[in-house]
Amino acid sequence: FPFRLNFYQSLPTDELALADFETCALDRLKVLKAIENAAVRNKSAEDTAAIIKASCEKYLPLEANIAKGSIGEAALEAQRRKDHQSHFILRLAFCRTEDNRAWFLKHETLLFKYRYESEYITDRLSFLKLQSLDSIAISKQERDSIASDLNALFGNTDQKFYKVPFEQVLALVSRRAVVLKNGFAYVPESEQATLVTNAFKNALSSSLESFSRALPRMDEDDRLIPILNSIARQCAMRDYGLATEGNGINLTAQDVDNLVPQGHFPLCMSNLHLHLKADAHLKHSGRLQFGLFLKGTGLPLEEALVYWRKAFHKLTDDKFQKEYAYNIRFNYGQEGSRKDYAPYSCSKIITSNHPGAGDHHGCPFRHANPEVLRSMVVKAGCGEATAVDVLRMAKEGHYQIACTKLFEVTRA
Repeated sequence: FPFRLNFYQSLPTDELALADFETCALDRLKVLKAIENAAVRNKSAEDTAAIIKASCEKYLPLEANIAKGSIGEAALEAQRRKDHQSHFILRLAFCRTEDNRAWFLKHETLLFKYRYESEYITDRLSFLKLQSLDSIAISKQERDSIASDLNALFGNTDQKFYKVPFEQVLALVSRRAVVLKNGFAYVPESEQATLVTNAFKNALSSSLESFSRALPRMDEDDRLIPILNSIARQCAMRDYGLATEGNGINLTAQDVDNLVPQGHFPLCMSNLHLHLKADAHLKHSGRLQFGLFLKGTGLPLEEALVYWRKAFHKLTDDKFQKEYAYNIRFNYGQEGSRKDYAPYSCSKIITSNHPGAGDHHGCPFRHANPEVLRSMVVKAGCGEATAVDVLRMAKEGHYQIACTKLFEVTRA
């Protein structure tokens, strides 16, 4: 690994223990998630760079060649080996579906761009030469032929210009940062990072497609596939364990209705509570989602039975006991298989059991009509300007971040 910049063209051949395999991948995933959070929150370029730098230093340190004298060659090699290994592990984990490939491609490209722009110029130029990316600038004759266009956009500048098909630099085209002529874009040397980043992105995109076709051959490997699937789920998952004795949480049936107006429930749960109070009923999927959530907040079985009985006040005692009480006890592990069920994770709420007509379960940021979601967000206490930001995040598929943003605003 002669440089910390890497196009990841050679497969790793190292041996890794399964525990190290997963830890290595999750460290890199934390960096990519930090990049995602910075992007969707519209952080400035400077703030984003600072966030990536801090995350990399914590989870995936990668020093430049100049640091060899201070940390030693072995330590530098170990850093770059971990970077190399973790990239390929995540490539395996995220290549199986189109959405996962797109997410991985986007954030790996942003990470590469950050590293390229922060690399020392001597190492950067050597890396470009190694990758045969040290583009040849246009000739003086060609430059003179478009001099008026170049001067109109860039002024009288001495920097070099590179000629590439315009579709390779659409981001620059949209910013009007290049001169277009006959299907080609003339890119200034100051924007060379875009050319290199696009080359990285195209190479990674092609490799992800190849990996997705090859991965089914690994399906019989019962050691790696479960780990890879678990890593991929981490992208949209956060664990919510059960409340345990001694943690100070002891809710009563009466507490539930008092907590909702105070904004303590996420939007999906306050929505279920709203319809439960309005209709005195929830369909099975809604009862499961809301009931397990209440269990996770610390509502004991006895209080849960009281709460649901009062909520279903239109039913007779006999009907409630026959048709609903069993399922409540079942959720608490007191009936049937006696399994102690945990609350649904965000990932499960977002990705499974899409709500149909008359259903109120699911994630509003994922499943609600945009106008309905906007009304819900505003009613939750979010101002119009912030509501636009939250709706944008939801539209772009950042459901959990939109939920977190709403919580931050309404609980500030």
